[in-house]
Order: sequence, then C-alpha cells, then structure tokens
Amino acid sequence: MGTDWAPAAVRDVARRDPGELVRLARAHARLAHALGHTLRTDPPEETSPPEEIDHETILARWRDIDERLRSLLVLDMDNPRRVSVVGANPLFPPEWRQAAWATFLPDELAEWSVRWRHWYAERTAGGFRHYRDRLRTWDTSHLLAETQAHLLATARATVDRTNAWTREPAFIEARRRVFALPPAPVVPAPGPPPRATDDDRPTPGQQEHHEAVRRHGVLLDQAAREFSRTVPGAFKRNPQPSPALEEPPRDTWVEEFFDWLDPVVRAGHGLYLWL
Repeated sequence: MGTDWAPAAVRDVARRDPGELVRLARAHARLAHALGHTLRTDPPEETSPPEEIDHETILARWRDIDERLRSLLVLDMDNPRRVSVVGANPLFPPEWRQAAWATFLPDELAEWSVRWRHWYAERTAGGFRHYRDRLRTWDTSHLLAETQAHLLATARATVDRTNAWTREPAFIEARRRVFALPPAPVVPAPGPPPRATDDDRPTPGQQEHHEAVRRHGVLLDQAAREFSRTVPGAFKRNPQPSPALEEPPRDTWVEEFFDWLDPVVRAGHGLYLWL
C-alpha cells in the first residue's frame, strides 16, 4: 500500500497538553521520512534523525512514536486518501508538496484546506501565470537531470561490452554524444507561491532559465534518440515528456479529494499520516 491520510479526531486526553501532540506529530513525520516512506521530512527547521542511525533503530523509534500518537487520536482507517494527491502533484508549489507528508492536527488542517482550495481556484482560473512558468521550468530541470543520469548510467554500462553492435561507428558516435552532454541546467526554485494574483510577477532571469532548460531538453532528446537507435532494446532510453505548457484546467482527483476533505474539516478533525 502507499502512504495515506486517515481522518483523525483528537481525544479529550490530548487536549490537556497540546504541545505534546504537536511534538509527536512532527517526530512521526520526520521518522517516516527517514524510513523512506515519504518524499520529505517535516518542516526544515526540524532536525532529521542522524544518517548514522541504523534502520532498525529508526523503525523502533517510529513505532514508539506511532503508538503514542495513535493513543491520542481516534482514527477512521476505513476512509483514507492518498497523500500524493497533494504531496506528489505538480499542480501545487513544491514547498506545499513537501509539507503534505505529515500528520495534520485540526487547526493546521483547517488552514491548509483553505490554502489548497484558494490555490486551485486561482490556478484553474488562469492565475499565477508567472509563478506557474517558473514552477514548470523548475520541474522540467529536475526531470532532465534525472533522465540524463539514467542515460549516462546506461551508456557507461556498455563500455566493457564486446558485442558486435558496440563496434558500429553509429553506436560509438551516439555514445560519445551522450558522454559529451553538458550537465542539465540548475535553475532556482520558483520562490514563495504568491498569495494573490496581484502578487504574481516575473523574476529576474526567469525567461533566460526557461530558454536554457528548453535548449538542454532538445540536446538531451536528440542524444537519447540517437543512442536508442543504435542499441538493443534493453539499453534503449527515451526521455520522458516534459510537463505540458498548459496544465489541464481541472483536476478531478484534486476535486474529489476536496469533497472528501470538507466533512473532515467541518467536524474539527485532522489527518493522520498512515504508512
């Protein structure tokens, strides 16, 4: 199974020390990330478990925290939703995707619900155009870097092979082009998401970053296609398509999530991070 949110009511006993509930929820998210179950830790100011701690120790800590957190919540495990509807959805700003991989207490969830809905409404109305352009460039740059890393690893895996196709001039030239590719452009994150459409303005260098990513995408696409034409099927690597220039105006997955979320928020409940 994946990582889900389950509706969670706070028990009366937890209201005696709300600070403890907050601490448990944050530790729960950090440890879940350290175990590899989520895409991001809790907020950046929180310290993740040191890397030298072994997996079994982290798992034992998570189980202890999870048991204590569950004891303070009433969970509806029969009505979950995937965290990825926000946490892995390029529709939302990267900071919001990262923050989604956590347990949300009722007050936090009420704030995030308003934030998510406002963003979705403005975005589907065509707002935040400059920010969305920066976000698309940033997402594309990461996609290019990942695609190029896979292509390079595949090309390196052919170096020691002695098959007849590895001696073909077309293959030798195609592999040389892969090795000669410059690194994928590194572009800055899109910045804080604007709160209102009037706050949405282009940033210095925005168009230049877009053009650099576009040009590199063309180079990578050409190199990958030439390489793939000269190797057996197991070595073929074609680039993934870049994010669309214009996202679909509606996202039924998100809208269904909002419909599911409304009664949770109205009831004054939160969301538990269920691994």
